[in-house]
Amino acid sequence: MDYKYIPFYVQGNAINGFYYGQWNQMSDRDIDYVKEMYPIAFMTIQDWVERECDKQEFAGSLMFDEYPDKLGVLQMVNNIFRRVKEEEEQCGDGENCIKYPDDQWLKDIIMVLLLNEMYRRRQNRRRYY
Repeated sequence: MDYKYIPFYVQGNAINGFYYGQWNQMSDRDIDYVKEMYPIAFMTIQDWVERECDKQEFAGSLMFDEYPDKLGVLQMVNNIFRRVKEEEEQCGDGENCIKYPDDQWLKDIIMVLLLNEMYRRRQNRRRYY
């Protein structure tokens, strides 16, 4: 008989073959797949959200505080909003231009996407503590 040697101190689940780190990669792939299904208008906003989060991804950032400051999050939303509106104005009346219906609606969507991205990055950072 051919037995597989499994050490006593196995990290992860030896039954299904997933070890630590592999679950996280599967989760990240799932999130990326779902992001690909976003409508085009939301995908462009998501790009700006990810750029802003990339700027804020450092030790001591409000994004990784135990309780993130709402004023800081609103400032991030306003930065993203300003960039999205500049992009909308520069586009003009072309075919591929996206016109957003309302400023408050746009800020709400940015807030939801930003909080979702912040949550995802906070979870990624917690994996290694």
